[in-house]
Amino acid sequence: MKYPLTALASLSAVLLAGIATPQEAPKAPPSVKEVMTTMTVPASEAIFSAASEPPKEAAQWVALRASAKALADSGRVLTTADRAKNDAEWIEMARAMVTSAEATFKAIDKKDADALSTASGNVYLTCETCHARFMAR
Repeated sequence: MKYPLTALASLSAVLLAGIATPQEAPKAPPSVKEVMTTMTVPASEAIFSAASEPPKEAAQWVALRASAKALADSGRVLTTADRAKNDAEWIEMARAMVTSAEATFKAIDKKDADALSTASGNVYLTCETCHARFMAR
């Protein structure tokens, strides 16, 4: 009987913690600039850096895969309605970032430096294409 009561108390605490008080204002979603500076740029730089100097240890490959995942996730965040501005081209380019980031997974999982270099080049082209179109706005 001790465990079900403990589980119920834990569940109650979690549920109560999730209830907003009247003083709390909902947080605005991060801006494109915030997504870029906190997710996209650090993750892409890790991939670009690894393409020129591939990881040597297993932990470095694991960290690189996490960066590739963060890059793909940032592309997904950029497709959300507030950021996409109902712009089909924006959504297409954000999805291209997801695709190019996820393509690095195969190279990373195989620990294949040559494939990583190619995948990194594709990520770079995806970024440059989007920047050429949207950074002028």
